[in-house]
Amino acid sequence: MTKRIDIRNGRIIASVKPVDTDGGPHVDEMSTSEALVGIVFRVETSRWYYQFGISGRHRVVLLRRRDDEWFVLAEEEVDLPDGYLDLEVVLDEDHVQCRCSQVGVRFSVTDTMYKRGRIGIRALGQARCAAVRMYQTRAQAHQDEQSAAHQQRIRHDAGRHIPDAVLIRTFNHAELGGSPQFMDFAAPGRYDMLIAGPTLHAATVEGETLWTLDRRVHRITYSKWHGEHGRLIYGFTGERTSKQAASVTGHAGADVVYDEICVIRGSDGVMVARAPVPPMHETARRPDFTPTSGNLTGEGSDIVVREWRDDKQGGGINLWAYDANLNLLWHQVQEGAWYGHHWAVQFYDVDGDGRDELLAGGKMYDADGQLLWVHDRDEEMLSINGAEHYDAIAIGHLSEDPELDPVAFLISGSAGVYVVDALTGRTRVRHPMGHAQGCLVGKVRGDIPGKQILTATRWGNMGILSLFSARGERLWTIQPDFVGQGAAPVTWGEVDPQLIWTNTSAQAQALYNGNGERIKELPELQQLWGNRMRREVDSQTLKMGHDATTYLCLTIAGIAHVFGPED
Repeated sequence: MTKRIDIRNGRIIASVKPVDTDGGPHVDEMSTSEALVGIVFRVETSRWYYQFGISGRHRVVLLRRRDDEWFVLAEEEVDLPDGYLDLEVVLDEDHVQCRCSQVGVRFSVTDTMYKRGRIGIRALGQARCAAVRMYQTRAQAHQDEQSAAHQQRIRHDAGRHIPDAVLIRTFNHAELGGSPQFMDFAAPGRYDMLIAGPTLHAATVEGETLWTLDRRVHRITYSKWHGEHGRLIYGFTGERTSKQAASVTGHAGADVVYDEICVIRGSDGVMVARAPVPPMHETARRPDFTPTSGNLTGEGSDIVVREWRDDKQGGGINLWAYDANLNLLWHQVQEGAWYGHHWAVQFYDVDGDGRDELLAGGKMYDADGQLLWVHDRDEEMLSINGAEHYDAIAIGHLSEDPELDPVAFLISGSAGVYVVDALTGRTRVRHPMGHAQGCLVGKVRGDIPGKQILTATRWGNMGILSLFSARGERLWTIQPDFVGQGAAPVTWGEVDPQLIWTNTSAQAQALYNGNGERIKELPELQQLWGNRMRREVDSQTLKMGHDATTYLCLTIAGIAHVFGPED
């Protein structure tokens, strides 16, 4: 892994040529209207930095950015000459000097927010860059190297007690007949394999067959609780081709639809219920389920079928609730902002009456399908480009404070994160943090009551991770790489509380603590990933057999490599 050196002091020179005057709106910054090109420095994340450059072809400006807040440190209106402009930034502790000789601009400011970070060029709107160079004295370079070495020692000491990762075993998908899922569907606490290939095949992790169902089953979901016959397994069956869906959506995978919903017993593979897939809109790419079952009827095995459409950046508006026998309980059609990805529709008993409510994006329904509330910022969502649907949600009694619980986190695309009273839908705080698209709930901080919510950004700002307390405070923000949103709380050996595994690239393979500090490298996983692109590697956490340890799994070319903590 290449060692990262964050820059504190030095001299940066760049030659740029603005082309556009307009530069927005953009999913990174929805309120921008002017083009901007220039040097960025002391970059902590792609939304936290300083920038010196040309704005709208009429202004030289020095900015400090913090998410959606752009604070002007210095600016001057100018008449730009044709051709390239030479920009220069000199960093001397908290003192910053900026020059553009062709227009006679010279800024000198003092600012203390960002101490060190990456450097580079950044543009909104079309621009050209002929060169960028960084100069440091030996003393300045030594200072940065010493700082990096000091931080590395701190991280090493903090992670000294964490066991190394070792390869536990491998699974060959071709030999198994498909990609395995690991779940305790047959017996409580025993994590077996369920392999969805030409057949649905259940086996122990040692390879002993439990049962086989001679049917291809798609988009498998498990019931939340075990019953007499293990967990229920929900899926879709019966592929057919829909040329209409493909022609309407233009999506390559949109021509495959499913005919039936099915329910299967986890203990023996017996199919106990079947029903037709409800009629989908012509733009539907596929149906999907809630992440697990809920308790609408008192049995705890009810499921909601939702849609994934292509005519509004994904998500949907239709909800179909079924009991465990696939009797239709109710059907609702949403208005306003849509629900989005898989984790955007979830069950939770908000009022404690023993039956679950359903939160679908920014709308809450009772067990009978009646609308209880609409998020009070739903119209605001619709007004923000890139925020037409709620990408994911987290809901529950998360804070351990009866004055605050239950709480819902609405992960809302380019609107950021809304922290909401789950009884009323009223917003407590909004965090504009880029295009927020996923979240995970875990216990990664022992010094804070309740659980924490880890969110990630994508479009316009790939790879930013932020941790929130259940009270709605943003605890920290980091950017391990610029690839994507892969991270997961993990239980690793005897370490308590949980750690965070980042897993979107070779560079990102590491364990972080609850303070956002990278304290354990995973060189075995880094080397295995190598120079492959993200699409070539599938990463996931899993449990196997009776072991409650979290295992880290990288699947490359059909081989799943499972790593666990060294004894």
